[in-house]
Amino acid sequence: MGDVVVTSEGVRILDRYILREWAKVFSLCLISFCGILLISEAYNWIPQFLSWGSSPGTILSYLWSSVVIRVSLITPISLMISVVFVLSSLNKNHELAAARAAGMSMGRITAPLWWVGLFLVGLLFLLNAVLVPNAIESQNAILEREQFAALKEKGGSVASKSQVDYISFHNSKDRRFWLITRMGLNSGQAFEVAVDSFDEQGRRVRSIKADFADFKKIDGVWQWSFRQGRDLKFNPVNGSLMAQPYFKELKVADYQEDPEVMLYSTRDPETLSLRELSRYVAEAGVNAEGKNAAYAMRFHSFMAAPVICLVVIAVAIPFSVTGGRISPMVGVAKSFALFLAFFFLSSICSAFGENGALPPLVAAWLPTVITAFWAIPKLKSVN
Repeated sequence: MGDVVVTSEGVRILDRYILREWAKVFSLCLISFCGILLISEAYNWIPQFLSWGSSPGTILSYLWSSVVIRVSLITPISLMISVVFVLSSLNKNHELAAARAAGMSMGRITAPLWWVGLFLVGLLFLLNAVLVPNAIESQNAILEREQFAALKEKGGSVASKSQVDYISFHNSKDRRFWLITRMGLNSGQAFEVAVDSFDEQGRRVRSIKADFADFKKIDGVWQWSFRQGRDLKFNPVNGSLMAQPYFKELKVADYQEDPEVMLYSTRDPETLSLRELSRYVAEAGVNAEGKNAAYAMRFHSFMAAPVICLVVIAVAIPFSVTGGRISPMVGVAKSFALFLAFFFLSSICSAFGENGALPPLVAAWLPTVITAFWAIPKLKSVN
């Protein structure tokens, strides 16, 4: 029997065949998961919206935003199931064996799936940077608007989004800690303000305490004006108070904190969009010993999440092309178990990153790096 020769046209036909079979399973999985998500969100939120008297259009808009926000989680799961199912089917039907007998490596056979993975990585980066932030902000706006309208109709009142009570903001980048009893963005005023400044060793050197403060943006820079208070100066060596002059008005040119970013500190990091997290991290820096680490962890998780599309392909291939005539669902079950282990590891690293035990950047990327070290030898052995 002569050698089998694979032409370039034959390779292109095989690529199209694999992509076609993959697209069928991927679409089915994606639609199914979206349907489950919509049912869950509808069950949780429709009764609440109906109690507020919301319109059907508002409810549909909220549900659609929920799908957009969670698509970065749904896509990798759908990708993993579709890759495992298609490759396992090819392996069970000896189609992989025929392609390899013709001289094609496993890397070349699975090349279309790797290109799909790279495309989805870029797509999820785009979604996380553009569509997901818009969806999160849209959801937050819908909830605030509908709740406000319902309370107003019943004769109640709710604090405006631009006015927040009890703000604590740690600017670890400039070593300042703010405590504000009440602040309103629209009014440009903050009440009962205390700002502590620290040196590089974390020792307090200055504390401004004012009954209220004004803030406004001039030439793109925020300027704060403190009124009716005291400017306390401390000896950093022993912590003793050296001076506490009273002032009617005090301006400090170096104090340029963005009041809108300060309001982010009153919200859970999970509710902030990528744009808001980026602004917060840029303004506050990363404080590994404080709550800023949770915001930085969420920011880096946003950036690391899309790479999981390549991780699931690397994990799926070894479980799909070994074992002979085994049902594709066996490979799906094995890969799904490893996928759950990956998310378990991600949750542990995230917890360490949020409490400062690990740098947020390291905690966000560590699960992907560990999985890569495990998967690469497996891929080489399969090839």
